Amino acid sequence: MQPSIGRVVLVPMDPATNNGASVAPAIITRVWTGTSINVQILADAPGCAWRTSLTHVESLDGLDDAHDRLYRWTWPPKVGA
Repeated sequence: MQPSIGRVVLVPMDPATNNGASVAPAIITRVWTGTSINVQILADAPGCAWRTSLTHVESLDGLDDAHDRLYRWTWPPKVGA
């Protein structure tokens, strides 16, 4: 799949700022390349969060470095997968 404006992706979140959830959906607002995007995060909390220049990873699992986690995104799992 190729990223495009308006598509939904998943980004890692600090559970303390996302009502206990470690992942949040985000809407693509800018596509830089096939793997680099900007997003607006739809957190389970008040406010509006933005992230820029995120890089695609196959999975958000195993991202240990807190700084590294801020700059990653992945596709949601396919329904029925």
